Amino acid sequence: GAVVGIAAGHFGGWFATVVMRVTDWFLVMPSLVLAIVLATVMSRSMWTVVLAIGITSWPTTARLVRAQTIAVESRPYIERARALGGGHGHVMGRHVLPNVMPLVLAQTTLCISTAILTEATLAFLGLGDPTVVSWGGMLQDAREAGAVSSGHWWYLAPPGIAIALVALAFTLCGRAVESVLNPRLGAGR
Repeated sequence: GAVVGIAAGHFGGWFATVVMRVTDWFLVMPSLVLAIVLATVMSRSMWTVVLAIGITSWPTTARLVRAQTIAVESRPYIERARALGGGHGHVMGRHVLPNVMPLVLAQTTLCISTAILTEATLAFLGLGDPTVVSWGGMLQDAREAGAVSSGHWWYLAPPGIAIALVALAFTLCGRAVESVLNPRLGAGR
């Protein structure tokens, strides 16, 4: 997402239009449904789950990074770098990327909780790697063993609580990183 966003923001024109329309298409598609389709079509392995999560989670980052890239490239020092002979690689690598990385870091920590929930869902549906222990797989095993109908909550509670706590922890960390890196988001003093 970061690479797509920086390229679209830097080059602009027809390239940015095409790339952003593809990004919009991925944004409109329900990410969980697309991940389920990818995991169903491909073999059941951890790489399939990683690919499904990666394909469905990049568009939001691309949109945010593109907007930040456009804002960074309007600054005077970018014009000076171009006037002094800085090429596309120099401008993107030395000036745009360092200014965009805090946003990418904050967005990554926020996306991790969604990735955890997506992986748990895929494992619960039986679309994950059967050789890898997963909280979603534990919930599915407990359901198949009849823990839901017999009222054995202690089989369901630990993986469910673990999923919720880890997702919440990454969301809170992402919000904290975002507020530290962008002081305008913090509360007024």
